[in-house]
Parts: sequence; structure tokens; C-alpha cells
Amino acid sequence: MKYKLYLIGLALLFSGDIFAQTGPPPAYFQLVKKADTLFQKKEYQQSASTYSAAFNTFNGRAILNDRYNAACAWARSGKADSAFFHLFKVANAGKYADDQHLAIDSDLASIHKDSRWADLMTIVRNNKTALEAQYNLPVKKQLEDIFASDQYYRRKADSIQNRFGFKSPQMQSLLDSMKTQDKINLQKTTAILDKYGWLGPDKVGNIANLALFAVIVHADLPTMEKYFPLLKDAADKNAASKGNLALLQDKIESARYHYQTYGTQLDKDEKTNKFSFVPIKDKEHVNERRAAVGLPPIEAYAKQWGITSY
Repeated sequence: MKYKLYLIGLALLFSGDIFAQTGPPPAYFQLVKKADTLFQKKEYQQSASTYSAAFNTFNGRAILNDRYNAACAWARSGKADSAFFHLFKVANAGKYADDQHLAIDSDLASIHKDSRWADLMTIVRNNKTALEAQYNLPVKKQLEDIFASDQYYRRKADSIQNRFGFKSPQMQSLLDSMKTQDKINLQKTTAILDKYGWLGPDKVGNIANLALFAVIVHADLPTMEKYFPLLKDAADKNAASKGNLALLQDKIESARYHYQTYGTQLDKDEKTNKFSFVPIKDKEHVNERRAAVGLPPIEAYAKQWGITSY
């Protein structure tokens, strides 16, 4: 299977730079989307070549997930050399450490007997050992549990709303449970933030790092405003995603001023059930701002939500 991190917000992982200073250009995301589609159609050779074209728009650099997926496409195409080229970049520059996933990924089964496979697994396992040696393991475990509970009800929301309706007792019960869990998570998370600061992936891993953002972005406005400077400082030090910082900024601006900078926040017309963007300031340059923090072009986001004009 292709490797995907379930990330709210787009906490992007770049090969050789966990949170890159400058994001890929719009063409990168367009080509990656095309490559993903080709892969799903089992057109693996074309998918792999399209990934390469995407990376060329970014001076050979790539988002870690995309480079891994390119390796899967090359392996499926029977091109072991190209697959290992990307996998070793993921392992060496990207410090990939998920040895369990790597071992069971069926997309890479064709290259398991290659002598380079054992070397790759050694690097990945060494990455894992090095990472775990730096982790605050008790806090990592606590934050991972918090993230699981934060996402639990949200993953159910769409199916329950579609089945019973937003105003149904079932949906309201889920929302009540979500609010209760959010309060519990917020109390635990702010205690961690107040004690340790915004812990980066090097201290607690990617999911635990993301949990900090997930809880704060789901909090009330005063809480978001209180912890925004802490997230900004972490993002400036490459210890948090600049894309998630942009999302939190937009959410604060939308709530406080009803405008936004990066175009991540939406309004919904309750009569038509159609979405629209909260007004975007200087929207002519929004894609430049989005690219700078690793977000895909506004056009792709608009299409995802069925927005045709903005």
C-alpha cells in the first residue's frame, strides 16, 4: 500500500528537512495529484515518471510522503534502481523510521530479494533507534492517545451526518461527546505545553507533535490566540508545520475579523449546503503565500469543496 500519514492541516514532511523553509510551487502539487491518480489506475510507469516531473519543479526535492510513493510506483514498474534511489533518500535524508510499515508494504514486495533491501532496513531501524533515544516517551504516548481521541469522533462525523442529518439526535449526541472529549484533551495538552513548550517531532514523534496542533486548533478563540505565538516560534525553528501555523492563523483571523490570509477557512450556506471561502485578503497573491508554507494551490482546495468562484 502507499504510505500516507493521516494529518489534519497538512503537516508536510520534506526529505532532508522535516519542515521545509519554502514549500513546493503549485505545479508540484498538480503533478503529484496526477501521479497519485495514475497509481490508483495501476499505470505505474506513468505514475513514477510524473512523480519525477513533480520533483523537478522543486529542484529535485520532494515531500517525504511523495518520494516514498514514487518509490512504490517505480517498484511496481519493475525498476528497482529507481525505487531504491528514492527509498535511500527517504531513509538517509528524510530519516524515515517506520520499519514495520516498510517491511509489510506490498508495493515494495518485488524488491525485497534485492541485496540493497537489507541495507535499507538497517538504515531505517537505526533511524528508529536514534529517534526513540531522544523521545520523551511518557509524553509521546500521552499525546498519541490524545490525538487518537481527538480524531475518533471527527472520523465518524461525515458518515453519521450523511445517514441521519446534521440536526438528528445521533449527530447531536456525537457532537456532545466530541465537545466533552475536547475539554479533557485541552486540559491535558495545555498542561504539557505549559510545562515543556511546543515539542517537535524530534522529541515526541510526528503524531504526538501533530496532537498539540489538533487540540489547539479545536479550542476556543482565547486559547488559540494564547498558544499561537508558541506554535509560531516552533514553526520558525522547524519544530512544527508552517502549514499548520497558517491554518491556525486563518482560523483566528476568521473568528476575530472575518478575513483570512491563506484561504484555509470556509463558510457554509445552511440553505444551500454550499461552501465558500471566508474573505481572503490580497487574494491575488494567496497562492504565493500558500506555497511558502507548503500548502497546495487554492484552486485544488476549492475543487475539493465544490467552490467554483472566490
